[in-house]
Amino acid sequence: MRSIKAILFVLALASLFLPLASAQDSIPLTDPETGARPWEGKELRILNTEVVPILAYQHEILDPLYEEASGVTLIYENSAHSDVLPRIQTTCAAGGDDFDIMFVEDGWAGALAALGCLEELDRFYLAAPGDSYPEDFTTRAFGTVAMAKEKWVGIPTLVAVGMFAYRTDLFEDPDEQAAFMDQYGRELTVPATWDELAEVGEFFTRPDDELYGFNYRYGTPNNILFDYMIHFGFSRGVDFFDSDFNPLFDTEAAIDTAMFFAGQDVLNLQPPGRESFQFGEVMQNFAQGKVAMYGTESWAIPLLLDPEASIVAANTGFAPVPGWLNPETGEVQSALLSAGPAYMINAHISEEQKQIAWDYLQLAHGKAFSRILADQTGAGHRISVLTDPDLVAKWPHLTANYEAAKVGIGRPAEPWWPEAENAIGRALQEVAAGGDAATLMVDANNDIREIVEDAGYYDEGLTYVSVEQREEFVCAKLAELGLEHDECM
Repeated sequence: MRSIKAILFVLALASLFLPLASAQDSIPLTDPETGARPWEGKELRILNTEVVPILAYQHEILDPLYEEASGVTLIYENSAHSDVLPRIQTTCAAGGDDFDIMFVEDGWAGALAALGCLEELDRFYLAAPGDSYPEDFTTRAFGTVAMAKEKWVGIPTLVAVGMFAYRTDLFEDPDEQAAFMDQYGRELTVPATWDELAEVGEFFTRPDDELYGFNYRYGTPNNILFDYMIHFGFSRGVDFFDSDFNPLFDTEAAIDTAMFFAGQDVLNLQPPGRESFQFGEVMQNFAQGKVAMYGTESWAIPLLLDPEASIVAANTGFAPVPGWLNPETGEVQSALLSAGPAYMINAHISEEQKQIAWDYLQLAHGKAFSRILADQTGAGHRISVLTDPDLVAKWPHLTANYEAAKVGIGRPAEPWWPEAENAIGRALQEVAAGGDAATLMVDANNDIREIVEDAGYYDEGLTYVSVEQREEFVCAKLAELGLEHDECM
């Protein structure tokens, strides 16, 4: 790991290129160049979850750098992923100041904004932009992860895009290649379609050897919906709503996807206990060499490439997520999610704590530190990292991550979305338990329609905010801040 002095030198150089801050109501920031530590001895309380690996690596690599530079002590309270949103909602509803910074997933921002507990960030940026560079993200990703519709409320801690990991030692083994050719009459290749995924998964499923084809997350409504959409639904053409907020989980495409993803044939190619697996179990199974392939997201990269965490780290390759072969066109359709959490400031804390929180966000999750994280772990989410020639040469998968971040589809950010997400997630879990996919998906779709109706969306004639509209929100926001973005030209 680089020394603290070397890191601070990088930050000093970066500070020469910071945008000009407004002289009015300026906010003192940590300044690595001069050694200024305006918040020396202060504390920040952060509600967090380290359910995805990159957050733990950020905590290990970035936070000590920030504490050294700023003199601020970071106090984390890590909760189980399923507990984070309820805890934030309880605090917000009470107007509480239990936490200064909160881990907020993209699908939660609407619900929390409606409770009035997400601080808008415009004024902090205008007073002291620091190393925040909000234009250093793709508009699709920033609109999904950092904003609540047209309001800027967070700094992304990561931008999650779908990825497909596989064991190169298995795919490149001459004996495995020969056996596959004998059995299937074609070369052993990393799957490009759903059918190939099932075929290769069947080939590598060997319970007597404790080896299985692949692994997905079915254990919670949130997890199962993510993998349903990221690795299957989007490529099949499934979407959440039409423009009038009619849910689309009762369509032929949605039901077909559920039958494949949660059907017994695909479940049989996964390790025992798959119906209850969440983030940790599926990562562990791949890291321990128990599965040949792993449908995941970019947040898993640091762990998968860490030889101290994975016995197959040296034999892990990455490829695009397998798509759906359209029988009418003969083309492989592919689409991905662009999602992730951001750290957001609690609107109910004191003004001083808000300023300290901004100091942390703009530096610890700013442009310079993001390069350090990518260099050491292979995980990046800012444009400057994903397109850096030296980093791309070291970590070739960054290019694919960049392309995915430009076109990913985000979850809805409506106040009621977590309730709707649970409805469809529970239906998928029942399909995995043997239930009829068509009946369960139609019932869940009706439940979601009722949720939307109870929220008054149909009576008020509200329309669904598309991913393209989210990009428009970002471009408008950047223009307000006096910033330019290539995607907004």
